[in-house]
Amino acid sequence: MKSAMKKTLLALSLSVAAAGANASVTQDAAGCGVGTMIFKDKVGLVYSALAGTTNGYLSGSVSMTLGILNCPEASSIKGKIATFIDFNKQQLAVETAQGQGEHLAALVDMYGVKESDRAAATSALKANQASIFSGSTTAEIQAAVTQTLQAFVS
Repeated sequence: MKSAMKKTLLALSLSVAAAGANASVTQDAAGCGVGTMIFKDKVGLVYSALAGTTNGYLSGSVSMTLGILNCPEASSIKGKIATFIDFNKQQLAVETAQGQGEHLAALVDMYGVKESDRAAATSALKANQASIFSGSTTAEIQAAVTQTLQAFVS
C-alpha cells in the first residue's frame, strides 16, 4: 500500500512539475505579434492563451510571416528559407545543377512559386547555379535565389 502511494505521489509531483515548466514556456508557444507584446512580462497558461488569442485576432500569422512585431528573424519565411539553405547548402547546389531533387523542389515551394511555374523556376535556378552558389554565405546564396525566382513569385 505504501509503495503504491509513493508511486502515486511521485507521479503527481512530476505532473505538477511538468505543468509548472509548461506554464513558464507557454508564452513562447503563443508565437509573436501584438498579444505577445502586450503580455510579454506575464507568465502562465492564462496569459499564454490571452496572448495567443490576441495574436490570432490581430494578425499574428502576418507578423510571423513578415518577421515584425516582436517576431524573431528565424520565424519569418525569410528566416526559414535562410535556415533551410544553410542546413542543405551542399545538397541544394548539387540538385540545382541537376535541375531536380527534393531539396530544390522544397526550396521553390518555400518561395511560393505556383505549381504551373515550378518547372520554369527550376530551369532558371539551374541556368544560374554557378552564380547562385558562388556566394560563400547563406545570405548571398539566398539573395541570388530570391533574385532568380522573383519573376516566378506572385
